[in-house]
Amino acid sequence: MTPENLTIQLADLNTALAPWSTTHFEKDIQPLLELQKEFAAKLGRFSADEQRLSIGIMGQVKAGKSSFLNALLFDGRPVLPEAATPKTANLTRIGYGETPMLEVSYYSADEWQAMETAAASVGDHAEARVARELVAMARAQQLDVPAILARGNERLPAASVDALVGVLNSYAGENGQYTALVKATRLYLPLDALKGFDVVDTPGMNDPVQSRTQKTREYMAECDVVFFLSRCGQFLDQADMELLARQLPGKGVKRMVLVACQADSALLDNGYDRDSLAAAEADLTTRLNRRATVEMEQLAQAREKAGDEYADVAALLRGLKTPIFASTFAHGFAAWSEEKWSLAMRHVHEQFTELAADRWNGTVLTKEDWKRLSNFEVLKAAYQQARDDKHALLAAQQEALLPEARRELKARLQQLIETVESHALQLRTGDIDKLEAASKACQQRIDSIANRLAGQINQTLATAEATRRQMVVELQDHLSQASRLKTRTGTETETHAREVSTSSWWNPFSWGDTRTVYSTTSRSYEYLAAADAVEQVMDYRNDSAARLQREFNQIVNPQQLKADLRRALLAELDTASADFDPGHFRNTLEGTIGRMAMPVLSLVLDDATASITRHFSGEVRSASDMTQLRQALQQALETAFTQLLGAFEAGAATLKLQLESLRDSLHQQLSADLSTELVGLRQAFADKENELRQDEKILAIARSVLS
Repeated sequence: MTPENLTIQLADLNTALAPWSTTHFEKDIQPLLELQKEFAAKLGRFSADEQRLSIGIMGQVKAGKSSFLNALLFDGRPVLPEAATPKTANLTRIGYGETPMLEVSYYSADEWQAMETAAASVGDHAEARVARELVAMARAQQLDVPAILARGNERLPAASVDALVGVLNSYAGENGQYTALVKATRLYLPLDALKGFDVVDTPGMNDPVQSRTQKTREYMAECDVVFFLSRCGQFLDQADMELLARQLPGKGVKRMVLVACQADSALLDNGYDRDSLAAAEADLTTRLNRRATVEMEQLAQAREKAGDEYADVAALLRGLKTPIFASTFAHGFAAWSEEKWSLAMRHVHEQFTELAADRWNGTVLTKEDWKRLSNFEVLKAAYQQARDDKHALLAAQQEALLPEARRELKARLQQLIETVESHALQLRTGDIDKLEAASKACQQRIDSIANRLAGQINQTLATAEATRRQMVVELQDHLSQASRLKTRTGTETETHAREVSTSSWWNPFSWGDTRTVYSTTSRSYEYLAAADAVEQVMDYRNDSAARLQREFNQIVNPQQLKADLRRALLAELDTASADFDPGHFRNTLEGTIGRMAMPVLSLVLDDATASITRHFSGEVRSASDMTQLRQALQQALETAFTQLLGAFEAGAATLKLQLESLRDSLHQQLSADLSTELVGLRQAFADKENELRQDEKILAIARSVLS
């Protein structure tokens, strides 16, 4: 079968099933309609005039994605606004266009209403805070919000790329007039390098606005190649790993590149404890390579456990154990004139100059040094390789598209056939009076059924509470371990001078003459490294947060919880009682559980190292300073512990409320679904013969496609 044949088959199938698309079989027919749209959208990418390779840039808010793209695509021109914050971090898609143009996607009226509701709430969670800021921004600009949102999508042409930058700032800049109301933007640029390519700059999954997050997921599902940016200073922390676990699509991506960005900042933090730039680079790469190896293997194993369909993603993740270290600032120092340097770049350059003078024996960093530190040649090579491999990557995507769609078609058709066969069997062998009685018996047992399911949720709650208490104890134990700061040993050389007589007894004119003789001695000394203290705090924070989330979410695993509830339901229904036969209604009740929204624990943390970085850097030698550094480390760890504990307790409390709400709504949901099902069955029995004929028609259509 060819893609064209499958397209025709899906269209014919859905045309044939259309008469029943709004009946009681809607829930099983709708997925087939969606498959047709999904396949058409994916196939559209491979039409003769639409051979586009999609390259996604992933990373947290403030990971430097926009500045990275400005340097990579536009030679440092600030085309993309770089001052993104969680409130203004909108998704931007960049592609080729004959003339410069900006396409703006606004929030829908419902999405903005949800934003205003969140802003009016009393909560202090991230989404509420950002919602308040966005609503306040819109009010400060005195915008006619309903009128602007009603535009939906808007196209804004510009006379030049420079003019487009000014237009974009109004819609995506930090203080842009319309920024608060914009969910996504798309840039069309007349650059030959963009022909046949789309570059997607994502806001990151630590974006607290859910509607933007969903838009990001949709775009990422279309990406063939992904560059994942993680800041060296917080390399692959909990937020990064969450981002990879949740946002990276299960299918589609064929290549990934891990970029350890902002290396300049990490080298400044690390450099005061090393005697040369080379030593600082070696230490940084060793530590971060080690972390990448551990984290990517753990994530790959987790994806494999999620099912065979994630095997390709697991293989991609295992290929990310050696990141590309990069610095956009270093690239600018090597490639741009000083007039193009930003204030932040100038400040970093001054810091490196002072560091080299103080700690690296006056080393002067050359353009070659900056070029090496930037690693942009390697990044450009990876980017160019993706471009060069465009046709091979697209061919791989296209090759996988047809068998994947056929598997989905088979699975969805089989589900439809099972539902229709069950319905037909019920009509042939059942009796409406018996069904009425069975439904009534189910309704009478709703309390018992709901109690059985509630018991399962209560058990989950009890286990979660025990885990919560245990994890708090472990947090405290790890805190005491992390507070032990090891002493380092350094060596310094001292030069001594003394005067030596050069007079000769036989030469009166030389009497009293001297010369200076120099000698050197080396001595060892002990010191504490401020960078070690910072690293211990970050490791404690990141490792503890990852452990908390991993352990807790294993206890309250959404898929496992649904499976446990189904088992509890079946145990309650299978009573072997002569006066209770749930029959047809068993599937209905199982469906109720299947549609339930399951809770997940999520933690949001801030940096806790300020008490160290404000007062200490480099080597700390004196006894009093070493004591103060240890005290600062203890304070920073306690701050991290307080943050972790607060975020964990708040997250666990929210999770508890979600589970309790789920438990308490079981009775209502089960009862409502039973009533709805019975109404449908009454209607079917009222026109039994016609219903059976309709069932046979649907089965004939579905089976003909499977044959």
